[in-house]
Amino acid sequence: MRTTILAFVCALAACTAPAPALRAPASPVHAWSPSALADLRAVATAAPEEGLAAETPALTTLDALASATDARAASERDEIADALFARLAERFAQGGADPAVADPKWRIARPDAPDLAALRTALSANASPSALLRALLPDEPEYDALRREMARVTAEPAGTPDANGLTREARIERLRVTLERWRWLPRNLPARRVDVLVPRFELLVRREGASPVRHAVIVGARDMPTPSFIAEISSVTLNPTWTPPSKIVREELLPRFRRDPSAAARDGFDVLDAGGNVVPPAVVDWSARPFTYTLRQRAGPANALGRMRFDLPNPFAIYLHDTPSRGVFAQADRARSHGCIRVADPVGMAEIMFNAPSWTRDAIDLAIDAGATQRVPLTASVPVYILYLTASVDETGAVVYADDIYRRDARVLRVLDVDPSVPHATASGLSIFGCGA
Repeated sequence: MRTTILAFVCALAACTAPAPALRAPASPVHAWSPSALADLRAVATAAPEEGLAAETPALTTLDALASATDARAASERDEIADALFARLAERFAQGGADPAVADPKWRIARPDAPDLAALRTALSANASPSALLRALLPDEPEYDALRREMARVTAEPAGTPDANGLTREARIERLRVTLERWRWLPRNLPARRVDVLVPRFELLVRREGASPVRHAVIVGARDMPTPSFIAEISSVTLNPTWTPPSKIVREELLPRFRRDPSAAARDGFDVLDAGGNVVPPAVVDWSARPFTYTLRQRAGPANALGRMRFDLPNPFAIYLHDTPSRGVFAQADRARSHGCIRVADPVGMAEIMFNAPSWTRDAIDLAIDAGATQRVPLTASVPVYILYLTASVDETGAVVYADDIYRRDARVLRVLDVDPSVPHATASGLSIFGCGA
């Protein structure tokens, strides 16, 4: 249904031209019929069902002008309706808050602004305002499940806790923020992709026509949070080496090696000079600043990346990889890394990524056991979405709630609850602590 409506809008507007600025429509004020106004009012009234702030001021003014008959009042009513329709279009298509302000660690570009000119043309052709607006929302089963959960929880008595002791109000807050983050995501997500649900410590390998394959993961610690971004797995490296980033070298490794110079060799680190030559750790001055050497941990079972790395080029130096510290997967709280994502069953995930008869689980194990560092390109890159969602859908279709481990939700709620008719500020900037390659 949503696809049909959007196709209709595109046909009317010949969707080849760039979308005009949302707040400066070139078209004259649309003349709203009573039925169209009633439909607009209904969808605006239902905005909180999407987790959005209520449009109370605009609706109150529209109600006051509903029976106006003189031309001036009717024109004012149409202007208010136009502004309300445009604002709802923006909020449905891109979210009610700018993530740069509401959640600076969300580094995923917002969807495109709605093509207001095309929508107004569709209105003039008697398209339903509510249908046009709802077609802008995410058309994903998870979004629909979250919206149904919002309706169910909202109907509960105030203060009602769930089986885990989470109050009705706390669940509504997590649902509102999660619905908003879904609106920040691109529309038409690829069927074949990897979703990392950071607060749930879970990774989903999605394939068209199949249930997601779920993996437990370890994510960034609270003081080294994993950011939200999109990248692609282009290859898998078996028996990787590890070159730790400068911050880990400076704050963790150098102090340890200064206290115990034999630890570098014991932990499998090579020390490389500016020319790439290996220098014996015993002759290195670990107290020297600046430290002019590069540290590189040799491949092997004790390597910090384990026996496999999923190569994920991105500006944050974040990777998916194996780990020698498997005991952490038994813990409920798995916010333990420097920002990278450690996967519980990397061989099983690699088998799906390769998607080739020659790369079965047994073949991957044999290649790992051979010990050589080997980069294996994928026949087709796989998109990876690193997501911070404190409500999500489990394998049974039920909505489950996760702890807000990085305390990112409250700021989103504050921005969401600003008067929708007041333009929000924009901001940017983020410092990320990666784990190296």
